Amino acid sequence: MFCLVHGLGVGQTYFDPLARELDGPRLRPELREPRSIPELASEIEAQLDAPAIIVANSMGCQIATTLAVRRPELVQALVLLGPTVDPSARSVLRHAFRLALDAWFEPPKLTGIVLRDYFRHGPARLLQQAQYALDDMIEERLPAIEAPALVLRGAHDPLCPAAWAQQAAVLLRSRLVTIAGAGHAVHFSHPRQVASQIRRLVGETAGARG
Repeated sequence: MFCLVHGLGVGQTYFDPLARELDGPRLRPELREPRSIPELASEIEAQLDAPAIIVANSMGCQIATTLAVRRPELVQALVLLGPTVDPSARSVLRHAFRLALDAWFEPPKLTGIVLRDYFRHGPARLLQQAQYALDDMIEERLPAIEAPALVLRGAHDPLCPAAWAQQAAVLLRSRLVTIAGAGHAVHFSHPRQVASQIRRLVGETAGARG
């Protein structure tokens, strides 16, 4: 089973292209209310009744890694798409600038989805959730994760720059894959390439267990 964990302020709609490329059952939780990262991880934990391949984007990576440390038996494998927060840019203003810059590299359809979801979420809740995300030190728990993992980023992703993605992969003892032409939501713009990398990780995981 796949569990798709979305990022800050957006819902599951932007995972639709990737979901269509993945075979098998999919859990797609909606995390709408502002919560701390551990609280959001608890929401995912409550919905999982068997080990899953956790595929997460952006702030969702912070939630997924928290779950992987807390309940390793529930995480069959871990795929981090553009993980945040870059430790060298832990501020609201820097991330707002990077988010605006990312819009240049995303399909217009995605920009529409994000703006719609942000409007529904509301600025107060967005800021509250952003502060929870910025306060979370993902880099401190990555070395404790035992699940097979993959870090994947778009080549033009300003929210997950190359140096931070490489650091995250090293801390996870995992492979880093960079997809040309993609921004932060690489799963939306390049779903087939992302799905191919996920299948590769699943195959490697199955081979290691066998």
